[in-house]
Amino acid sequence: MATSTFSQPKSQTKPKYQVKYLIGAGIILVVILGLIGFGLTQTGQWAVNLAELKAKGNTAIGQGVRVSGQLEANSIEKNVKQNQIAFVLTDGVNRLPVSYHGVVPDTFDRAVEVVAEGKLNADGTFTASNVLARCPSKYDESKLEWYDTSQGGNVNYGQ
Repeated sequence: MATSTFSQPKSQTKPKYQVKYLIGAGIILVVILGLIGFGLTQTGQWAVNLAELKAKGNTAIGQGVRVSGQLEANSIEKNVKQNQIAFVLTDGVNRLPVSYHGVVPDTFDRAVEVVAEGKLNADGTFTASNVLARCPSKYDESKLEWYDTSQGGNVNYGQ
């Protein structure tokens, strides 16, 4: 008896090159997801307030942190030639001297709240690598304090 070739199922094997592409795509996907995860852990930090930073104690020294606080009146000292600025953040109880080398946002002088990213030093000062100014969405001229930075940070009301 003759057997028909139609009655026997053909074994279909996937070519080896398709498996290699799937393994390569899987590796690329894992690397991309790993980079995204690493990036989020490095930049996805919330800003801590001054009381929280103080509560961390010595464990915060030298660690990258984002701290927020109110800009203390008359605390701005600029050195235009060296592109440096020093100011004090406060929450009414705690004070944190901050130094920054770079350009501050245009709204910094009338900022309600300032967020500084950087590292806490062992002497209790903060060296910022980035400074952000949070301003109210609607300015109420009667409640704004204008800082005259040309005079070393004097406050001028009603300008």
